[in-house]
Amino acid sequence: MKLPKNFGGQGFGNVMQQAKQAMERAKKLEEELENERVPIDKGPVKAIMDGTGQLVSIKIDPSVLDPEDVEALEDLIVGAVRDGFTKATELRNAKVGEIMPNIPGL
Repeated sequence: MKLPKNFGGQGFGNVMQQAKQAMERAKKLEEELENERVPIDKGPVKAIMDGTGQLVSIKIDPSVLDPEDVEALEDLIVGAVRDGFTKATELRNAKVGEIMPNIPGL
């Protein structure tokens, strides 16, 4: 059986080196994402998420605290958390895209 051109030579070794570097950077990525802050502003509800999608803090303007309309406040909170998670996911995907090696065929 004939091996592909450059298999086992510099071509394959370069791919392995790129993969190794990507793995090293991926290990650091989780820590970087935990330290990222993603601010979300839904008017009276403001939230901060980290880059992994975890809720770090939430602030609620007292003007929206109406015991007769709890649903509106719940909707604002859900919207803020949902937007934060979406933005954190986009941030993670962008950072993963930066570290993935350009390996033909993958």
